[in-house]
Amino acid sequence: MKFPKIRKVAAVVMMVCGFVLSSCQQDTEISKLEITLKSGNVSSEVGSVFVSVKCNEDWTIHIEYQGDEQGWASLNATEGSGDKNNIILTYSANESEEERALCLRAVSSSSLSDEVVLTQAAHGKLPPEPEDPVDDPKDTTTDLSAMSWLELPAMGSESGLEYYSHSFEMNGQTYRNYTFGWSQGDLVALWVAYPLCKFYTNKSVSRTNAWAYDPLLGPEKSSAPFGGYGEELARGHQLPSADRLCCYDANAQTFYGTNMTPQLNAHNEGIWGTLEGSVRTWANTSDTTYVVTGCVVEGSQRTTYDSDGKPMTVPVAYYKVLLRYHKASTISQWSCIAFYTEHKDYGNTDLKSLAISVDELEEITGIDFFVNLPAKLGEAKAAELEAQDPRTVSIWW
Repeated sequence: MKFPKIRKVAAVVMMVCGFVLSSCQQDTEISKLEITLKSGNVSSEVGSVFVSVKCNEDWTIHIEYQGDEQGWASLNATEGSGDKNNIILTYSANESEEERALCLRAVSSSSLSDEVVLTQAAHGKLPPEPEDPVDDPKDTTTDLSAMSWLELPAMGSESGLEYYSHSFEMNGQTYRNYTFGWSQGDLVALWVAYPLCKFYTNKSVSRTNAWAYDPLLGPEKSSAPFGGYGEELARGHQLPSADRLCCYDANAQTFYGTNMTPQLNAHNEGIWGTLEGSVRTWANTSDTTYVVTGCVVEGSQRTTYDSDGKPMTVPVAYYKVLLRYHKASTISQWSCIAFYTEHKDYGNTDLKSLAISVDELEEITGIDFFVNLPAKLGEAKAAELEAQDPRTVSIWW
């Protein structure tokens, strides 16, 4: 900076004053407090959930029961100082025909306060159905061009793809399961898009192993997943079976041939399995997480065969991209993250080192992900989220 027409001594005084002021501002730390739950909606059964506190001073936590029933939950720690991530809230089984709730209120030594609510389902019931900030999860229109579902990528950008969507029935209601872009020439779906939250993963059934042709395509067009694809190639789910345990039909649809790719066992059971588990953890602590799982076949020099002898392209890479929505977050209600992996054994590679922005994945794949997001948040906010470096966002790590 130049100081024209001002004596040098004056400039020095100003610089010193500025340094002192800056130092004073840095030494004055702003008080902060945040309390979060790993899951805010739980089943009626006895259980526990992790509570996290982020604070730069002393704090206390109080349980405030919402309703007449008292004393059905307890904390293993009710006071502390600084950040603490391993507080456990234990709750008893709910024998009532009505759901019940409690509020955890955190108060800091400077009188800041924050709160979070835990809701337990009524006796014999599952956690509440997924909350979708844009659309009705029971909307299962077959007009794909009219869908406003947030998980959907742009359709039509990949030449030769056919688009299909599966839904399932549960408790008298219809819910969407997943949508996919099918490449008949490669006999694999290039992407599978789906919503994910505790509603879908809450275990009511076990893995069905209901291997089948996709009924939307029939035996002629669907790949046949019955006998596997070769000694080192797994029948790799794009929508994992463990992401659909809410009912038999939802899980059985994950075993359709159109949801499978010929995936190296070392990749499927290694880095990919680790990533799938992390995605479920993130989704179970959100209201809804929107996921696109895909494979890259361009440049592949390898072909295998399904159990009917039809040729299948072996992918050269796989990816996942997530849009997470959590209405109670005091940091950011919306967050994005993407991963791109070559089709190989990654050993003990750290997931964080593979995380990239949505924009980066779009550059690699040529696909416009979360095409309906700008209509919800506006162009500027959507662009900001998709450009975000997920390695700097604490909710993922």
